[in-house]
Amino acid sequence: MRTKITLLTTLAALGALLPGAAWAQDPATAPPGTGEQPPPAPAGAAALTPPPTDAPGDAPDGASDAAPAPPAPEEGPKPIPGWMRIDSDGGGLQLWGGGTFAFNDSVGLAFDMYVLQTATQSLGEFDIGPAITAGPFIITPMLGLQVDWTARRAQALVPQLYVVGGPSPLYVELWAQYYLNTVFNEDVPAVGTLPGTTITNQLYLRAIVDFKLTDYVAIGPELDVIHDSEADVVGLAIGPNVLLSNVGAASAFMGYLAYETKDTFADNHLTGRLTFIHNF
Repeated sequence: MRTKITLLTTLAALGALLPGAAWAQDPATAPPGTGEQPPPAPAGAAALTPPPTDAPGDAPDGASDAAPAPPAPEEGPKPIPGWMRIDSDGGGLQLWGGGTFAFNDSVGLAFDMYVLQTATQSLGEFDIGPAITAGPFIITPMLGLQVDWTARRAQALVPQLYVVGGPSPLYVELWAQYYLNTVFNEDVPAVGTLPGTTITNQLYLRAIVDFKLTDYVAIGPELDVIHDSEADVVGLAIGPNVLLSNVGAASAFMGYLAYETKDTFADNHLTGRLTFIHNF
C-alpha cells in the first residue's frame, strides 16, 4: 500500500494555501477612479463627424451628433481562485490541483484532487473542507477519500489539517494527515510498505518554517514525520527547505534536501523533494 508520503496546498493545499501564494500574487488593481484617464479629444474633432443622413434638417451651427457609446461588456462569473502542484520524491510523481470558493473575506470552501501513479498502484484522492483566515494564517481542516483505481476499491479516509502563512518575513506550513486505511482494507496485505504485514494506518506530519531573505528567496528547516499505527515512527527526515517565489506569473519552486534518521525505507539516508506550484 502506497500513500502520498510527500504531502500536501494547496494544500498545501489549495490555491490560497500553497507556498508562494503570499508572495506571488498578481499586482493589485487600482481602485476605481484612481487609474489613468483617457486624454481629451483634440479640438475640432467633433466637426469631423458627418451629420446623420436621416436627420430632419441641418444640425445647428457649432453642434454635431455624438456617436452612441458602445454597450458596457457583460461581466461573466468571477473565476474561483485555483492552484496546481507537482511533487517528486520517494513516494513517486504526484500531481495536485484545487481551488477555494470564498464565502467572505474570512471563510471559504477548499477542495482539491491528488493522484499518485506507482509501479503497482494508481491512487486518486478528493479532499474538501473549510478554509479559515485567522490573521496572517489560513487554517484548513479537510476530509479526503482515497481510491485505489488498480484494485478498484476504496483505499482510505483521510482527515487532515493544514496551517499555512505567517507574519513577514516568516512563511510557515504545518501539515497533519491521518490515513485510515483499515476502514476499507483491514485484512488486505500491505503493498510497498512494511512487508509481511497487513495494511495499517499512517499519520503524516510536516513542519516548514522559512525565513524570507528577499522578495524571491526564503530558506528554513523542514521536518517530515511518518507514524505507523503498528510500528510507531517509521520515518523522520529533517533538512533545509528553499522556497523560490515570484517565479513567472504567481508560481513558486520548492526544494527540500533531508537526512532520514530511520532505516525503514532504504539504507541510503539521503532524501528530499522537488515541488512546483502555480496559482491562478
